[in-house]
Amino acid sequence: MVCVVLVLVSGLVAFTLGVGGAMSSDSCRPGDKSFLCTSTGQNVAFWLPLAGWIASIVLAGLCVTRFDRRRRSPWLGIAVGAAVFSVIVVIDWLLISG
Repeated sequence: MVCVVLVLVSGLVAFTLGVGGAMSSDSCRPGDKSFLCTSTGQNVAFWLPLAGWIASIVLAGLCVTRFDRRRRSPWLGIAVGAAVFSVIVVIDWLLISG
């Protein structure tokens, strides 16, 4: 149950960050050369948090099954997924702010 709540909350966070990242290009003016002001930059700003969310879920699932087979705590797998998602969020934030 805890894992389902984490997936749903992080999915909402990823979607919100994606929309916010794409909307942060509103301040772009014609002829602006910033990466975020291009259509590719806007797509990356939107899809990067969602792709990171999916990657963190897959990686956490793989780690949980592997740790469970080795008689280790499955919470380590969830921590790995959270760490991956956090790194992707920081990369997205640096992309948007730069």
